[in-house]
Amino acid sequence: MKPAVRRPRSRGTALVETLLAAPIVLLLGLGGLQWALLFHARTAVEHGLLEAVRAGSVAQADPSAIEAGLARGLMPFWYGVDSARPWAAAVAASGAQLRQGLAAGWIVLRQLSPTVESFADWGEPARDAMGYPLPGIIEIPNDSLQWSASRQPASGVTGLRGGEPIGAGSQQTLNDANLLKLELRYGVPMTVPLIGSVAVWLMRLVDGCAAPSGRRLGSLDLGVPAALPGARAWACPIYLAPDASGTAVPRWPVRVSATLRMQSPARRSALTSARTQSAVHAASSSPGPGASPVPAGAGLPLASSGGAPSIPNDPATPIASAAPVASAAPTTSAISVAPATSANDGSLARGDDGWLAIGGDRSFTAPGACP
Repeated sequence: MKPAVRRPRSRGTALVETLLAAPIVLLLGLGGLQWALLFHARTAVEHGLLEAVRAGSVAQADPSAIEAGLARGLMPFWYGVDSARPWAAAVAASGAQLRQGLAAGWIVLRQLSPTVESFADWGEPARDAMGYPLPGIIEIPNDSLQWSASRQPASGVTGLRGGEPIGAGSQQTLNDANLLKLELRYGVPMTVPLIGSVAVWLMRLVDGCAAPSGRRLGSLDLGVPAALPGARAWACPIYLAPDASGTAVPRWPVRVSATLRMQSPARRSALTSARTQSAVHAASSSPGPGASPVPAGAGLPLASSGGAPSIPNDPATPIASAAPVASAAPTTSAISVAPATSANDGSLARGDDGWLAIGGDRSFTAPGACP
C-alpha cells in the first residue's frame, strides 16, 4: 500500500495575497479615475476658453463679452447638456459660478495679447460707425491689414517680420497685435477620495506653497518631499481655493491658452496687461538697439526711446499722440530682418506651461476671415 502524499499546507495563502494586493490595486484604480477626470476637465476648460476668445474677437476684446463667452463655454461642463433647467437659466448660473471662481482665486483669466505696449505701438483713437472720434477710447486698427507694412510703430522699428515693421516696445507687428490671446488658469477639484488630497499635498510641497512636512498613508511613510527649483508660484492660491461656502477644496491647477485673430478693432480694457506680465513675448525676437527695456510690474507705462509717450494703464486715457504715422516702409538695409516663425510670431507662448501641458498652447484661427 502506497503511503499518502503529503501536500503543503496552503490554507489562507490566497487570502493573504489578496490583502496585500488589494490596496495597491485600489490605489491604482483610484489614481486612474482621478487622472481621467482631470484630463476630461482640461478638455472642457479648453472648450470654454475657445468660446471666450471667440466672443472677444468680435467684441473689441471687451472683458464682459469674454467672460460671458467663458461662462457659456463652461456651462455644459458644470451643469451638463441634459440639465433640467432652461438654457438661459443654466448660462446665468454658470456666470454666477464663474464670478465666484474669479473672486475665490481658482479661476484666473488673463489677456496675454494685445498688451499695453501693443496699444502704445499701434493704437489709434477709436471712431464710431460714422467715422467720428470716440474721446478717450484707443483701439488697434483692424482694417486693410494687407497694407500693414505702410504703418509705423510709435516706439520705433526694431526689425521686420514678413516685410512688416516690428515695434520696439511691443516686439509685435500690426498683424501680431491683432491676435487676441487669452490664458485661463483653472483649479480642477480633486474629488476622488484619498488620491486627490495626497496629490495636492505633494504638489503644494513641490511648488513651495507650504512648509515641508511628512505624511503617512496607513503604515506607509510618504516621506517629506522637497521643493523643486522650478516651483510655480502662480499655482499656490489655487491648490486649496475655497468653494462658494468658503470650504477649502483640494484642486489641481491647469493652464490653457487660446489665440484667435481679431474680427473687430481691439480696445484697451481692464484685462489689458503689460508685456512684462505676459509669457507670450518670452521668446520673441530681442529688441534692437533703438528699444529700451520694458519696465517691470503690472500695468506700468512704457517709456521708449522711439519718442512714444508714456501711457497710463487706464483705458479711458486718450493717447492720440501715439497714433502711427504713415510713411514709407523701412528698407531691409537699415534694420535687421526677423523671419516669421512660430517661435517669434508675437502670439504664442513658448515658456513651460508646467504639469498637464498637453494642448496648453493651441492657436485657433477663424476660417475664411479676411487678412
